[in-house]
Order: sequence, then structure tokens, then C-alpha cells
Amino acid sequence: MRSILRFAETDRDFSDFAAVVKRELDVDRPLPDWPFLRPTGFATIYEYYLLPSPSFGEALQALADAYRDELITVVSFVPLPTYHPDQCFPAFQMARDGLMESYATAVRQEPGPPGIFALEITLDIVGMTGDSGCWSVWGQRDWEIGLLLTPEDRGPWMEVDVPWCGRDIDLDAIRGPDGWVMPLSDSDRSTFRHNVRTRGSGPLPGTTTD
Repeated sequence: MRSILRFAETDRDFSDFAAVVKRELDVDRPLPDWPFLRPTGFATIYEYYLLPSPSFGEALQALADAYRDELITVVSFVPLPTYHPDQCFPAFQMARDGLMESYATAVRQEPGPPGIFALEITLDIVGMTGDSGCWSVWGQRDWEIGLLLTPEDRGPWMEVDVPWCGRDIDLDAIRGPDGWVMPLSDSDRSTFRHNVRTRGSGPLPGTTTD
């Protein structure tokens, strides 16, 4: 397949791209709720700043290669197009071939007229998935983390030069200091830990993935 990078250019394009991602993510259930639609899987945690950076293309390339995705879709759910004047649609699709280069180009690109900041700066909530339907990514700037959910506990996406964290990470170790970031309540933390333990740590005992 030839290298493809396509930005949404119309409301219809954006809706179509968003519909692809919404097959895997419930965008109305942000953290500390669980945005993934799959009942269970294995969560890998990333510091948020990595997701909209060109380097995250390495992890996406490894995922696409592992699951044989032909098309990868990335959509900003915050801010939505209505936040941007002048017909800016923050969503794009990439082919597996040349994915790393396409991703670097996409997040550095200003998806609209002059004066619209590049996506690596503006993305606050972002969803990603491949057309295999095997994995998805949810990134949320206010929590300063991103989550990848896969059917396997480990894979080649962990072997590339993109740092990741285990499910037992203390969020304070990877978030900014008090006063610089949105504070998380005890309830926020408890809900997040519960979801990671019961939904992001593989199938529960006595269940199957069928």
C-alpha cells in the first residue's frame, strides 16, 4: 500500500473519522471512568506529552505491524472542530506504510488556515485506533496520561523507543507537581485504579475473551 495521510476536510469527514474511533472508545466516559468499549484488555500507560509528539509514531507503527492494520485513525475529541474558527477539522487517517513519517507530519501540521496551532499543541483529548479493531488509545491532557488497550499483555510496541509505564505506576510519579496540573481527588484515583485492575489487567478469572 502506498503511503497515505489524509486530514478531515469537512464536517462529514470528521464525523466519519470519529465514527471509526467510536467503535472502540466511548468518548462520553473520560477518565476516571473507562473510555474503552472492550470489556477487558491489557492497559499500558504513557505520559500524555508523548501521544501528540512525533515519537509516538514508533509505537503506532509497531501496533499496526503487529495487528496488520491497513488504516489508522486519529481524532481530537477536545477540542472539537467547533472550537476552531475557519473550518479546522482535527482528525486524520494514515496507512501503515510510512506511518511514522505520516504521524510526525500530521501532529506538526496546522490543520487549517494560518494561526491554527499544530495538533501536538492543541490536542486535549485524543482517540486512536487501527482498522483491525484490536487496539485503541485514549489520551487525556488534564490527567496527563494516555492509555493503550491491547488484547495481549506485551508486544513490540513496548520495545520501541517510546517510554511506557506499568499498570501499577503511581500517577504522581508521572504527573506534574501540585499547582501545575489538575488535582486528582481520592475518588478519582480509586476509580482509576479499580478500572485498571478489573478492566485493564486482562480477562477476569472465570471469563473468556470470546
